Amino acid sequence: MGTEKYKKMGKTLGQILVERNIISEEQLELALKLQKSEKGKYLGQILIEMGVPQEQINKVLDDYNKRKPIGQILVDAGIITPEQMEAALGKQKQLREQDVQKPLGMLLVEMGYATYQEYLEALSKHFNISIVSLKKFSLSPDLQKAVGVKYAQQNKIVVLENNEDAIKMALADPTTSAMDELKRIFPPSKKVEFYLASPDEIDYCLNEYFNPFALNIYR
Repeated sequence: MGTEKYKKMGKTLGQILVERNIISEEQLELALKLQKSEKGKYLGQILIEMGVPQEQINKVLDDYNKRKPIGQILVDAGIITPEQMEAALGKQKQLREQDVQKPLGMLLVEMGYATYQEYLEALSKHFNISIVSLKKFSLSPDLQKAVGVKYAQQNKIVVLENNEDAIKMALADPTTSAMDELKRIFPPSKKVEFYLASPDEIDYCLNEYFNPFALNIYR
């Protein structure tokens, strides 16, 4: 069992996707060529842009433990040093001992090692979800009902689109467990697509709905 696990971990994302018949050899070759010309992009991001379902790629990343940690993504991009990541991990450990849970990326921002935008872009790569701007988006109460108005407010979710076949949602703080929970709300036949948005923009959209007298600061 252990040997089989390590064999799986040794395979690349592309190899696994081909073996599972999620993509063809030709699609993989094209994606790898595009990756060479689009520096900084991960294979999963490129395949999603090519039309491969986000959910299928993310399931393989989780099943085979291929999802790269936020800190490592920032190190790979040259945004932080390994020493800075270690310092942030040490700080995170201290906070846990005080029963305070804080994402590593947010700690890196607070410690001045990365900007919030850099953290957002690392989150986008980690979860293979695109960043969207909500600066000109008007929240629809009817769309919010798809996940429950109170639930959406508590979990900072903005529903972007909803039809019989698919629903699109912007999240401020995505986690694998949160996305799995949202998927369970809908029938398996319905495609669920996630996007990443700035917490400030999501808060504004939600506050504008619950407080119609909120200042129009983004428009």
